[in-house]
Amino acid sequence: MEKTKFSFIKGFAHIEVWPTGTYQQYLPKGSVTARLNSHWLQVGKYVSASITQYECQKANQK
Repeated sequence: MEKTKFSFIKGFAHIEVWPTGTYQQYLPKGSVTARLNSHWLQVGKYVSASITQYECQKANQK
């Protein structure tokens, strides 16, 4: 009995799973250039906020 179960499980492990739909909803929207531009704008905002925070901390230490 154990050998039968093992053979079944071993055989079942080789079955490939095919997706039933498309992955269109998971793909990024917009062009590569627009997405990169958006990311760099976010980086600029983070850097600007960090500089402002650093300057405020530096002013409070004096």
